[in-house]
Amino acid sequence: MNVAFDCIPCTVQSCLRLLDAGFVDESKREDLLRRTLAFLAEVDYDQSPPALAQTMHRMFREALDDPDPYRDIKRDCNEMMIAKSDELREVVRNAADPVAAAIRLAIAGNVIDFGAKNLFDPAETIAAVLEADLDIDDSAQLESDLESARSVLYIGDNAGEIVTDAILLETLGHPGVTFVVRGGPVINDATAEDARLVGIDRFARVITTGDDAPGVIWETSSEEFRRAFADADVVVAKGQGNLEGLIDMDRTIYFLLTTKCERIAEHIGVGEKAFVVWKMKGRETNI
Repeated sequence: MNVAFDCIPCTVQSCLRLLDAGFVDESKREDLLRRTLAFLAEVDYDQSPPALAQTMHRMFREALDDPDPYRDIKRDCNEMMIAKSDELREVVRNAADPVAAAIRLAIAGNVIDFGAKNLFDPAETIAAVLEADLDIDDSAQLESDLESARSVLYIGDNAGEIVTDAILLETLGHPGVTFVVRGGPVINDATAEDARLVGIDRFARVITTGDDAPGVIWETSSEEFRRAFADADVVVAKGQGNLEGLIDMDRTIYFLLTTKCERIAEHIGVGEKAFVVWKMKGRETNI
C-alpha cells in the first residue's frame, strides 16, 4: 500500500503531537516543523506509509539529538496498562469464551497510538470492544487456526498495547509463538525492551523486524523476521502500520486493529473507529 494524499495531514499531525508532548525544547520546535514540511514537499508517493514515517522519524531523532524522543510516553503507556493488567485478566478469565474476550482486548489495546490521526480513550475503548459487535469478525476462524497451528508469528505494534497482547498470549497458552517488535525506537512502537518489561517473553520467543519503521517493510526487514514469517503456520499482525506494510503479501494474515483513518477503513470495507479481526487470504509466502 503506497502513500496517499490523505497520509500527509496525518504525518503533519504526528509531528505536531511530538511538539505538543512537551519534551521538545522550545528553541527546536519551529525548526522541526519546518523540516517536516520541507520533507513532505519532496516525499516519494511510491513507498508505503511505514517507510515514509521511518524516514521522517529518523529526521526527528537527528534534529533533536535524541535516539528515542518518545521514551517517556512509552514508559507511561506501559505503566498505565500494567496497572490495569490484573483487572483485565480477571475480565478475560470470567468471560464465557476467554480466548474471544482476549482477542477483543487486544483489539482495544490498539488505540494506544501516538502516530495516528485520532487518539482514543483506552478505558472507554476496552469497555466498548468487549461488548460491541466486531465490524469484521473472523475471530472464530482465528481461534480454530491457532488450535491446529504448530507455529504462530504475532507481530506487535505499540507500547502499552502489548500488555493486552501478553494477556492474549497467556490465555492462548500456545507453545510455539514468536512475538515481533520493532528493531529500534520509532514513535511509541514497542521494542524488545518494552516486551520484556510487560512480560511478553514469558509467553513467546521475542524477535525484532530488524528495522526502525512503525510497521513492517519487507525489503528492509531482517532475514530472521522474514524466515519466521514464511515458516509460521499462522500470522497475526496488530495495527494499521503492519497492515499498510503487509497488505500486498501473498499469504494469509490475520489483522487485529481499530481503524483510525478513512483510507484504511475504506480499503477493508468498514468505517472509521471500527473493531476488526480480518483474515486476509493469500498464497503462502516462500523465500
